[in-house]
Amino acid sequence: MEDYKHGDKVIYIPNHVEGDVRHKDCQYGIVSSTNEHFVVVKYDCVSCTRCTGDEPYTAQATKRENLVRRV
Repeated sequence: MEDYKHGDKVIYIPNHVEGDVRHKDCQYGIVSSTNEHFVVVKYDCVSCTRCTGDEPYTAQATKRENLVRRV
């Protein structure tokens, strides 16, 4: 499993899109924190181009297997 850290740019890939990172249901976000069970991601950032993970957006606990790192 991939290890994520605060500030990493990620894409959430829902199970129903079967790995298609270009699907309209995928969401872009920034890692806020991690724990042994989840990666906590802030998804309310539209483009995530200048985000750091410290923004006051609502964060969601996300399973690691549903995330990929953005490049």
